[in-house]
Amino acid sequence: MMPSNPGLEEGKPPWRILSELLSLLPSRDVDLVMGPSIGEDAAILRLGDGFLVVHADPITTATSMIGWLAVHVSANDIAVRGVRPRWFVPVVMMPSGIDTDTMRKIFSDMGEALRTIGGTVIGGHTEISPELSRPIIAMTAIGYTRSRVIMTRDAQPGDKILVIGHIGGEGAAVIASDFGKLLLSRGIDKRIINEARKYIKKISVVEKALKIKDYVNAMHDPTEGGVLQALREIALASGNDIIVDRNSFQVDDIVKIISEALGLDPLKLLSSGTLIATVPRKNLDKVMEILDEMGEKFSVVGDVVPGNGRLILRDHRRETVISEDIIDEIYKVWKNNLF
Repeated sequence: MMPSNPGLEEGKPPWRILSELLSLLPSRDVDLVMGPSIGEDAAILRLGDGFLVVHADPITTATSMIGWLAVHVSANDIAVRGVRPRWFVPVVMMPSGIDTDTMRKIFSDMGEALRTIGGTVIGGHTEISPELSRPIIAMTAIGYTRSRVIMTRDAQPGDKILVIGHIGGEGAAVIASDFGKLLLSRGIDKRIINEARKYIKKISVVEKALKIKDYVNAMHDPTEGGVLQALREIALASGNDIIVDRNSFQVDDIVKIISEALGLDPLKLLSSGTLIATVPRKNLDKVMEILDEMGEKFSVVGDVVPGNGRLILRDHRRETVISEDIIDEIYKVWKNNLF
């Protein structure tokens, strides 16, 4: 007999449960333009003659470079609103017995990441906490604009879907950094592992998002669950169907090698640094021109069509409707204690 109240899997809780939990909280305000909503990357507040855009994200699935990750993962969610991230509030939780050199490395990495995007820390909290097995950072990022704020729900039928950046690169970098011995035991060459670790330096979407913001209807930042979960969130947020072709996604060979060695699907793997944009057909050539000039890798993977919020994945002649939240593939590595 199945338990009446089964426990949840790792990662984000299912939206039906999360929406129930959020219903217990006050989330209405005359100046709140966008509050908690599926697929939406950041809150939007009316402030003066402009908009304050706010987002918070934790780093829980990595141990290496978490200061760097915390800044860029949260900054990306502001940038896909078409707004430059400016202010940051880190909450840093560290386990008992942590050494000061490790603490310095975390803060040094945060500082380096902030300088690359022109961000400033305006407050936060740091503590050493019992019962933690590794450091955890929860970062709040904030931006302000007097112009348009992009929403995930604004994806429109007729839009083409672009996936920009290195699909699964973040996941490959985290695995290579935290599970290098495991990869070596699976026959992965050390040079591949070292190259995979470099993806950690490619996880910002800030500049590319701001460059194309005037030519898109919607943008979204794939994190947990990878690009497929992000596409599903766009479909749900906009109320349209999204049809994509699995064979149109360009996945780097390094990501493929690591994913295959561990039995992971790169389309369901942590993908900060990847940017999904839905682009009106009339603007497609312009966006591709901008991306080419920036030297950005991209794939045109499908279309937004009228529907009811479904993600349809085509693979040769087979079609699969993805109707459940995707648990990120990286949890398989942590859960199975493969290291």
